[in-house]
This record gives sequence, C-alpha cells and structure tokens, in this order.
Amino acid sequence: MNIKKLFFSFLLILIIALLSAYFTILKMNQLSVNTQKMYTHPFTVSNAVASIQTNIITMHRDMKDIVLSKNSLEILKLVQEIQQEEDKALKSFGAIYQYYLGDKENIDTSYNAFKEWKQIREKVLVKIYDNKREEAIAITKGEGAKHIKDLYEKIETLKTFAFNKANHFYTSSIKDNGVDYVIGVIITTVLLSGLIILYIINSLLKINKQNNKQLYLIDQNILMARISLNKDVMEISNALCRTLQVKKEDIIHTKNEHFFTDATQFKTFENIIFSAKEFTSEVYITINNVKLWFNIEIFPELDSNFKLRSFNIILTNITDKKKIEEVAIIDSLTGLNNRNYFETIFEKEVRRAKRDKKNLSMIMLDIDFFKQYNDTYGHHDGDKALKAVAKVIDKYTNRSYDYAFRVGGEEFILLCQHQDIVELENFTQRFIQDIEKLKILHKNSKVSDFLTLSAGIVLFEDSHLLNADEMFKITDGLLYKAKKEGRNRFKSDTIK
Repeated sequence: MNIKKLFFSFLLILIIALLSAYFTILKMNQLSVNTQKMYTHPFTVSNAVASIQTNIITMHRDMKDIVLSKNSLEILKLVQEIQQEEDKALKSFGAIYQYYLGDKENIDTSYNAFKEWKQIREKVLVKIYDNKREEAIAITKGEGAKHIKDLYEKIETLKTFAFNKANHFYTSSIKDNGVDYVIGVIITTVLLSGLIILYIINSLLKINKQNNKQLYLIDQNILMARISLNKDVMEISNALCRTLQVKKEDIIHTKNEHFFTDATQFKTFENIIFSAKEFTSEVYITINNVKLWFNIEIFPELDSNFKLRSFNIILTNITDKKKIEEVAIIDSLTGLNNRNYFETIFEKEVRRAKRDKKNLSMIMLDIDFFKQYNDTYGHHDGDKALKAVAKVIDKYTNRSYDYAFRVGGEEFILLCQHQDIVELENFTQRFIQDIEKLKILHKNSKVSDFLTLSAGIVLFEDSHLLNADEMFKITDGLLYKAKKEGRNRFKSDTIK
C-alpha cells in the first residue's frame, strides 16, 4: 500500500470516526433534550390544566351556592372567593402559555372561553341583585353549565396534548439513545480512534448515570404504582413501599382490592376509573393505626385498541395540609371546634334545618365563677378544668349532626337536634350534673363546692327558625337569666 492509499485510508477512517462521533454527540444531546422536555413541558402544563379545572369546579360550586343563598354577606364572600379562584386560574394560564409546545391557538380558545364565562357569571349576579333568583338559577343550570362543559373540553385538549408529548419524549429518549450505533462505531474504529471511543464511552456513562439518577429519584420520592384490571400490583415505587411500611417483594404481584384506600372510599371512584376516566381526589390511608391523607391521581392506561389495560396511580401526602386545616377549626386547648368554625357552621346548620324541616337545639354554656377559679388555683389548673369540662361535652355530642364549640375563655356552645323541649332539658340537665360530678374543687364558688355550669337552651322549631344573629341573642339572654337566678342551672325556651 503506497503512502497516498495509506493516507487516504487513514483520512477515510478519520472522517468516519469524526462523523460517527458527531452523530453520537447529536444523539446524546437529543436524548438530553427529550429527557429535559419530558420533565418540563408535559408535567408543568398538565399540572396547570389540573389546577385550572379545580378552580373551575370551585367557582361553579360557589356560583351554585350564590344562587341558592339569600344572605348578602355570604354572597359577597362567595364572590370574593370566585375572584381569588379566577386569579389562580389566570396565573395557571400564564404557565401554560410559557411552556406549551403545541398550537397556541388552542390556549387562546380555552383562555377566551374562560374569560367569556365571567360575563355569564356577571349576568347571574345581576339577576341575584335584581331579586330574580329563578332566572339566575336558570342561567346557571343552562347557559352556565353548557359553557363550563365546553370550557372543560377545550382545556382537556391542552392536557391531552401534554400527556401525548410526554409519551413522545419518553419514546424518543428510548428510541434515540444511540447505544447500538455507538457500539458499532467502537468496533469499527477501535484501532484508529481510541481517544474518540474513550470520549464516547465516557459521555454515554455520564448520560446513563444521569438517567439512572433521575429514575432513582423518581423511585425514591414519587409515590406511584401500576395496578392491573384484576387489581394486582404490577409495579410500585420504593417511596410508596416506605410510606405503606411494606417490602416491595411482599406487595408486588399481590392483589390490592381498594387501590390502597378502603372499601368505602374505593366505591366512590370505582365506576369512574373502570370507565377509563381519570380521577383525582383526597383519600386517607390507615397505616399502623395512623390515618394519613393523600391526594390520589388515577390515570387509566389503554392498549392499542383503546381498551382499558391497567391503572397508573400517583399519591401525594397531604397530611400536613389536613393538619393545618384542622388547626384552623379546632381549639388547641380543649380539642372542641373553635369560634371561627362556629361562625362558619352556624348559618349552614340553620339553613339545613330550615331545608330539612328539622328542629335545631342551641345550648350556650358558661362555667360558673371561672375567673375566681383561675385567681384561686392558677391558669394551669384552669386549663385542666376546661379540658375536663370539654371532655364531658364531647361525650354528649358524638352524633354526626352534633357540634360542640369553645367560643370564649369559659364559654361553650352546642348545636344538636331534639324532638321536644323536654328531651332537650333532660339532655342539658344530665351533662350539667356530670360536670358537678367531676368534683373539681372550687372553694370560691357561691353555688357549690365543686365546679359547675350555667346554661341557656332554646329549641327552635323547624317552621320558626330565625336568622343566626337572632338565635344567638335569644340563647345568650337565657344564659344571662340562668346566671342571674343563681347559676348551676339552665333556663330554657321553645321558639314556635
């Protein structure tokens, strides 16, 4: 072989090696881009769409409450809540505009439909303020409901596109990894392009390490599983296994009847998911006798013939959020509902009693001479006394329609149902006696050697329920009379 042929051969090999290296780098970059797109565009857009759908549901529900409400303050509060939800939705639209990779006209269509809905809501509010409630209801059920359905379909287009893009990026990442091609380049050019081969191998190892790290992070941090139509656990992440406190080998390929929830909760979404519809809700899972709350997302998976094949499940732990919500309505000392929750639930219970034509009992309690008790025994013992009283009250309000609130330092309110005033008086007398039977010493009490209660009680009959403020004033007045007439007793009345 002469010098020219040798040179040409080396030059040809060099060109092949360079072209191979260039193609390999291009494949790696494409893989990196696809991987990055898979974790940015689809999830950002789908999360934003899901948030908008939640906002729409909340707004529509509030509009229904508006047309049914006759309380102007409640209507104003609901209008403010709708405005807040609208602001959140508009912010989510901003995220969609930023990351959406499809036709922006699809976003414009959904965005304009969302903006047009405001005009319909304003028409409803005008009818409400003009005291044309039936017309407002008709608009809400007719034009409003139709518009929301159309809006959902338009928004769903964005989510569908995002999920399709995610699948596309994932498929591209797998298809275009270039591993086979790189191996072929290594075999062909190993003798003359060692440095290039080392570079390729090193680059592939880095990409593989990054992908494995991402998969590891997903497995370790995302609570996810894949379940067959027969409810067999096909796949499950280590993160979910840790949360459920089970070993992967003990749960994989086993049957899970209720998708990690319980029979009651599963029943609420069983028909939905088996009709191949996506489902999102808040559920609780009891793990070692501890109730934990999760946001559950179920994505049905279809085969090539669009038949249901399996379910992908993603859980998000929202226990802390639930605890925050609980703190907002629970009195931290006694464990009873607090005054904020009383103000929220009182008017709703009045409306419910009117709607269901039920009696509503209101009991207002006050611990007798509690200031003197604190002055004598100290606030620490005062807190212990409040807890003891609250425990008795809680025992007497354990039905689903009973409510107990601590509304002040030593003041409590009970909302419940009784057939007549005699039943209500006997009920009140029993727990007043039980409080005294606690035998909490109170040497500075003027009515007993022990801690006692005074109460004002009213039975509001279903045909004569007043508004919340009037009911509060009447019951408070009876409590005042009970205290004035000697305490450790109750004063009662029936409003017919």
